[in-house]
Amino acid sequence: MNVTDWRQMCKEENDIEVNGNEVIVKCSDERRHRILIRETEDAYELTAIVAHPALLRGIENVSLRAWQRNRSMQLLGFRLDNRGRLVGETWAPKAGLTRGEFLLLIRRLAAECDHFEYHLTGKDEE
Repeated sequence: MNVTDWRQMCKEENDIEVNGNEVIVKCSDERRHRILIRETEDAYELTAIVAHPALLRGIENVSLRAWQRNRSMQLLGFRLDNRGRLVGETWAPKAGLTRGEFLLLIRRLAAECDHFEYHLTGKDEE
């Protein structure tokens, strides 16, 4: 199986900057969102932080709000991780993955996490 490196798939994209195992995606209104990309043998796992615990303390029902948002999401989901952060996640199998599909997942995850972050906190921390 010939699999293209994800960094190569991100090359020459004006709105995506590769930084080690992360990408920084330029969203609307000068906002940006960082996505960690973990590579396994068979897949790429993409994770973006929506908000850290300190920002979530004053917000009621974060888990419920994430669950409600998940009900209408496609391609990704939100959850509280073991460090108390609200994160958005998606993954893609390497086999048959096209550049267009990979870029769609990155942009969609960044946009949805950035939107949820703004909706919850009004800030652009991540």
